[in-house]
Amino acid sequence: MIKKLNDYKIKNLTHISPSQYHSAISCPYKLVLANSFGYQSLLPLNANAHCGSIIHKMIELISKGVINDEQTFTENWTDLVNKKEEELKQKGLASITPLKYFVTDFALKKNQIKNILRKKQEKIRSSLDTSSNKFYSEKRLENSDKSIIGIADLIIENDSGTTILDFKTGKIYSDAIDESGISEQVVKKEYEIQLKLYAHLYFLMNGKYPKALFIVSLSNDFIEVEFKNTDCEIIYSEVLNFLATTNSFITKNDIKSIAKPSTENCRYCSYRPACGFYSNWLTTNFEEVHDLFGTIEKVNQFSNDTLGLQIKTLGKQILINGFTKEKKGDFESLIGKNVIFYNLKKTRQSLNATANNFTIVYE
Repeated sequence: MIKKLNDYKIKNLTHISPSQYHSAISCPYKLVLANSFGYQSLLPLNANAHCGSIIHKMIELISKGVINDEQTFTENWTDLVNKKEEELKQKGLASITPLKYFVTDFALKKNQIKNILRKKQEKIRSSLDTSSNKFYSEKRLENSDKSIIGIADLIIENDSGTTILDFKTGKIYSDAIDESGISEQVVKKEYEIQLKLYAHLYFLMNGKYPKALFIVSLSNDFIEVEFKNTDCEIIYSEVLNFLATTNSFITKNDIKSIAKPSTENCRYCSYRPACGFYSNWLTTNFEEVHDLFGTIEKVNQFSNDTLGLQIKTLGKQILINGFTKEKKGDFESLIGKNVIFYNLKKTRQSLNATANNFTIVYE
């Protein structure tokens, strides 16, 4: 709940993954901070993200044929959920368990996966010669100097070629405008780039490109990502150039050139507590995000055993409610000090806010 940032050192990037690249383009410093903290998030992930890893594993097991009926579905689902909830409790996140009460559309997501069980195996069998199939789950793909390393969710090899599949549990498409001005839905750019990088890494390791790339989603069966070998090679070269350029700025201690604070870049960044550029940006943009900064002036305990903090921000008095009474002493020790509150619940009509299970306070 209340944390103080440990000392850390900005380090050169030794590698990057295909899933990181698109996000890193918009703000390279985000990746640099992640690398400096060993990719350990400074802020808690929400319940939906934790459930996403369960869904991801279930789709993998269905695609491989490990889950092939209602019984094996129930057994694996129950086991994965129980293990995840136990992991959350050990990390001090028992407040978001059981997951079924905190994950958006938990029952719907479970039924969508069941629907995959009914459809996906038939899809795989109809499109591939299953007698010669070889399945490789979570297959590591990398170039010779290991500067680009990725983990493909599932690779299927047979006599007719190789198919690389990537499982996604969220929104697959984004809106785009075609040449005639008509809006259409296209696969998100970051997913397209990720799979094309997988394809080129596979080529570097095996001397041949895969025959097909697919995204496997909760509701859209197999979504093919079309590609040309030259496209994959171009993206690969761009990633190498990105690494070299970013490391050059780090070596010159020109961090300002790679930090790009904005609402879009920072809102969900797990490393914003360590980003001084974000802290400065927040002073004039705190109404756009769910974070607040200020000086704690008073700690009030209410009759329902919750706390309300009175803070002062740029001359304005702001009240933050929803903290548990157990933290009263900790907050009183911070009176007169500047802190930043992350992951608050805020409304557009007021600067006042409410703490929740994911709110973290950094001194």
